[in-house]
Amino acid sequence: MASWTSSAAKSPNSGMVSQRNEENDFLYRDFWLSHLQSGGVLSEDKGGGFYVAFSRDQPQKVYVQHKMREQSTKIWNLLAGGAAVYVAGSANKMPSDVLAALEEIISLEGGVTKEVAARWIHALEKSGKYHVEAWS
Repeated sequence: MASWTSSAAKSPNSGMVSQRNEENDFLYRDFWLSHLQSGGVLSEDKGGGFYVAFSRDQPQKVYVQHKMREQSTKIWNLLAGGAAVYVAGSANKMPSDVLAALEEIISLEGGVTKEVAARWIHALEKSGKYHVEAWS
């Protein structure tokens, strides 16, 4: 995270995080919010963004893949511009759910089939631009 504070950041940075509850689980809240402010590395004026899914703060669960779909155009633009994707979290369903959402976004926004989208993600992985770190 320290490297994000550099004013030398050249490309837009965007983050999506999923937590259970905003009040109890929003780790590094002040850090993230400070970088969302105008001119910050995650700020909209620099092409970035930061989206948090609090899965237990409302009756219907909201996960990061839901936030991804809400921001599909932004995600597509970042990917088309050469962005890297880092997925980290629970090894249960999260990695496959995020992958499915990413395939949907590439297919929808890129106007390609899901098979082509899957190959595109595989190419990202082979080039070192798609990483998953998951644990139980």
